[in-house]
Order: sequence, then structure tokens, then C-alpha cells
Amino acid sequence: MLKLLSANRIRLKKSKLFWGGLFVTIGYSMFLLLMNYIEKASYIGNSIMQINWYLLSPFSVISFFCPIFSSIFIGTEYNDGTMRNRLIVGHTRKNIYLANFITVCAANIIITLISSIIIMIFGTLMLGWSMINPMLFLLHYISGIMMLIAFTGFFTLVAMVLSNKTASTVTCIVSFLLSYMVAGVIRRLVFSFYNGESISDVFSDLSSDMVSQPVLEFFYDFIPMGQCLQITSNSVLHPSRLPVYSLLFTAITVVCGILIFSRKDMK
Repeated sequence: MLKLLSANRIRLKKSKLFWGGLFVTIGYSMFLLLMNYIEKASYIGNSIMQINWYLLSPFSVISFFCPIFSSIFIGTEYNDGTMRNRLIVGHTRKNIYLANFITVCAANIIITLISSIIIMIFGTLMLGWSMINPMLFLLHYISGIMMLIAFTGFFTLVAMVLSNKTASTVTCIVSFLLSYMVAGVIRRLVFSFYNGESISDVFSDLSSDMVSQPVLEFFYDFIPMGQCLQITSNSVLHPSRLPVYSLLFTAITVVCGILIFSRKDMK
């Protein structure tokens, strides 16, 4: 396992996609800071001063980076024959799978932490240090990292099961976009309860007998994209549930991925 992780670390350091994802995330964060700094300097009055929002907003960019990086980083191993060579020299399929999962997790977390450090430095210089509810923010931030790990669990499964890099990349991106659409619909339905609307007011083909609020809120909290929408908009319904659901989602995808990969025909 250590040899696999060491080899992946070297690949990660040389990965242009990884560095590109890091710079894009930092650029996005700096853009948000700059736009709000200009609004503050212009006395428009609607700039966001709390550092909480800037530290949580990059999770949306990193979430989109995850399916692209997972599929290409792992798919390259199939294309180059690295996956077969690792099996030939005696590495177990379980260790190969876990090494790739850990590496992609590490890539996402590194980008998150570096972006956060830069945001804290420049955000403090440009807008001052203002944080609301530090303990609640910390819970949201940890939930965001756990959410990225849950995303990684799913996209690692797809990339390890599909040998073709193009097919896995397309599947991961389409899955991400579909989950965004589904989470958006669930979000609309969930908030219809809080806004005093009925489900039929939002979607005429649905009724309260078909879907209940607890079920909708469970899926909104459970799926990683639902968590992403909550965290980046700073509107988390059940903060203590998200890390637990992420851990459960990750465990399910990793176990299923290992079982499927262990039976995969490596022709």
C-alpha cells in the first residue's frame, strides 16, 4: 500500500490537471474577494464581509473538479497499462483501489486547505476578519471536506469499474450534472414546506401523499450534491447529520467499489 501511495504521490505532483484545479479554485476565490472589495470600496453596501462565506464557497468548484480529476487520474492508469502492471507485481486489487481513493481524496483536501489559507490571508487584508458562529462554521467546513470525500468515493467507483478513460470521464461528469439537477429539485421541494407551499404548487404531478418532508430532507442531506448546495449557500438544515451521512455514503461506495473491482475482468 505504501509503495502504491508513494507512486501516486509522484504522479499527483506531476499532474497538470491537479495544479490546474488548484489555480482555478484559487482564482475563483480571489475573484469573489475582489468583487466584494470593489463593492465595499464603492460604498454600494451589499458586499459580503463575513469570512465564513468565502471559505465555504470554493467547495462548489472543488466538487466539480472531483469527477474530472478522478476519472482522468485513474483512467490514465488503465490507458498506460499501469493497472495491469501493479497486479502483475503482486499488489492486491483492494490495495490498488484504496490507494487511488486516498490519492484523489488527498488532492481534493489539499486544494481545499491551500485555498482556505489564501482566502484567510487576502480576505483579512481586503475585508477584515469577521466570522459569525465560529463553531458552527467549523462544523460546516468539516462537513464540506467529508462531502468531498463522499464525492470521491462515488467517482472512484465509476473510474475503477470503467476501464475506458473517455467513458469514465463522460459518465462521471454526466452523473455530477444529473445529481445537481436532482438535488436542485429536492431543494425546491424541501423549501416549499418552509415557505408554506404544498408540493403540488411546485410540481403539479406530485402530492404530499407521494413524498413526505422527512424523506425529502433525508435525501437532501444524504446525497453529496445536496450537501454541497447547503454548505455553499450557508443554509444547512441539519448540520450534525451531514458528516455522518457522508461517512455512510463513503463507506457504501468504497465497499461496493472494492467488491466490483475485485471481480472485474482485467483483459
